[in-house]
Amino acid sequence: MRYTKFEIQNFKGIQKAEVDFGSTGAARVFSLVGLNESGKTTVLEAIHSFAPDSDANTVVGKERAIEEQRRLAVPRSRIADFSGKVSIKAHLVLDDGDREKIISYLKDEYEIIADPSTLPDAFVYERYSSYQNGDLIGSYYDTDFELTIKTGRQRNFRTPKSDEAKHVSEALREYMPSIAYFPSFVFEFPERIFLSSRPAGAKNSFYRRLFQDILDFGGRGHTIREHIVSRVRKEEYRVEWVGFLPVFKKSNERQQIDQVIDHAARTVTGVVYKKWNEIFGEKIGNKEVIIDWDVEQGRKYDLDSKTYINTNDHDVYVEFQVKDGPDRFSIGTRSLGFRWFFSFLLFTQFRANRNSDRSIVFLLDEPASNLHASAQQKLIESFPEIVGDRHMLIYSTHSHYMIEPTWLEQAYIVQNEPTLTNADMIDAATIDDSSVNVCVTPYRRFLGEHSASASYFQPIIDRLSVVPSKFDPDKTGIIIEGKSDYYIFEYFKWHLKRKTPSLYPARGAGTLSALIALLKGWGLSIRIVLDSDKAGEKEKNRYVDEFVLSSDEIALLSSFESECKEIEGVFSTKDKEKMGVLVGKAVATKKDILVLSQEYLAAKKKLPLEVSTLQRAREMLNRLDDFSR
Repeated sequence: MRYTKFEIQNFKGIQKAEVDFGSTGAARVFSLVGLNESGKTTVLEAIHSFAPDSDANTVVGKERAIEEQRRLAVPRSRIADFSGKVSIKAHLVLDDGDREKIISYLKDEYEIIADPSTLPDAFVYERYSSYQNGDLIGSYYDTDFELTIKTGRQRNFRTPKSDEAKHVSEALREYMPSIAYFPSFVFEFPERIFLSSRPAGAKNSFYRRLFQDILDFGGRGHTIREHIVSRVRKEEYRVEWVGFLPVFKKSNERQQIDQVIDHAARTVTGVVYKKWNEIFGEKIGNKEVIIDWDVEQGRKYDLDSKTYINTNDHDVYVEFQVKDGPDRFSIGTRSLGFRWFFSFLLFTQFRANRNSDRSIVFLLDEPASNLHASAQQKLIESFPEIVGDRHMLIYSTHSHYMIEPTWLEQAYIVQNEPTLTNADMIDAATIDDSSVNVCVTPYRRFLGEHSASASYFQPIIDRLSVVPSKFDPDKTGIIIEGKSDYYIFEYFKWHLKRKTPSLYPARGAGTLSALIALLKGWGLSIRIVLDSDKAGEKEKNRYVDEFVLSSDEIALLSSFESECKEIEGVFSTKDKEKMGVLVGKAVATKKDILVLSQEYLAAKKKLPLEVSTLQRAREMLNRLDDFSR
């Protein structure tokens, strides 16, 4: 099962917003882009609230009191008198086998026989809370379909009763993708992770569950409670701290725990460093992860005295280290980039294994925002590898280094409407709550609202207030007509493992005058390629006359490949038919080809193309590369 869209209503500062993931499911990484205080975190929290991952809930917040729910969920300016509902609607589609799993779950758990024909391939599931004059009335769910059932010896399918409807809802939720939310502070890897029940805070609880995931991944059935903590807390070791160590060291328990911990360390080394190498191409050499463990005097919080008191149930903790040859280093002493990536790989690799038959939506809030630009770029390059074909990742950012140009069709611009009046950051943070309205706009629509922009990239660059560094070198590239040419060429560059030429999409054949004038004024090289249609020929002649451009500076697409008057001409007829099958048509249209090229590029998946098409594309890129020099 996977999500195709979320609709959010009355959640904090969001009056109404949609986040659409598309119908094909090929794209798996999405970004929420906006400045500080724009509402990106609010959007992530709203999505997370629909199907919160239990571990993320440990960090973000467990079930809250009604007063706190009211304060945190309802529109901020209406805490005292809000009437209505706070609603999150998820649009979902079933994957192969989901219908059978849901039907079997109802039969096995509740002896309910459901009519599979009444479970649609796509449906809407709403979770909402109703309020009256600021008071929470209750939390509910609803669907846009009704699954009919029968029980016992009943012959005919019927509408479920109220308790049966709850079971149906439970069965649907059982196979919905879990939503795992990772705020930035959980990436601060702790020096110690307490495995016992010692009060050590929400982050420790999060990492303790992660350690159990590591044990589960090892496949030996080890658990923290049975194979580690219970061995330290056996009755014969429940003595005062001064007498504990002499007794415990003489036992076999330490060696048994050593074996469990060592196996966990080998698991982490094998999984994390393997993925590290796949993503970054860095050989690990003789590096390995070492996990040390030890025992500390037990303590608990006494409610009467409101202080911590010592107990004879002593506490176990682990420490992660990196071993490089003869040297050992604590994870906490490694570079910020290493710590971040190490934590990130732990979360995604081991957490994803917990429910192997259930996909996960990873939510990352401003990931790696305090890392160097090159580390940020490495991070986004790793995202498709992390999610694969099953999972999904949504991240927020205000850094242009965290925006992949080929993913812009999967990007959303997040704006807090009052900040559009040129208010500075402090004004945006203290503005009257009654005027707050977080808006979420797909980049393609945001682009249309900025039709005067000279290039496809300009609106997002302007939105993030990006300015060039004094160290930025001049870079020669080719300006092409628009995003269709850009995404298709970029797809072929990836498919054919090409780095060049550099391409910059404009907004159409007739939109380049201001850009040409700017480049001329700066004394920079100009390279332009237009489609070989009537509009392209007309605008080429105009630019030549108006700006005195030479044939070395402007050309038509057909001069690089005679069969390609427009970019889709690079695909053979058979390819267009095969791509048509992917979208449910006899032959793929120009728009279909654009969407598929963009989504398959973002997912790093190869389209089923003929050798002749790839050869044509390779020759075009070679000629364009020569033209760009």
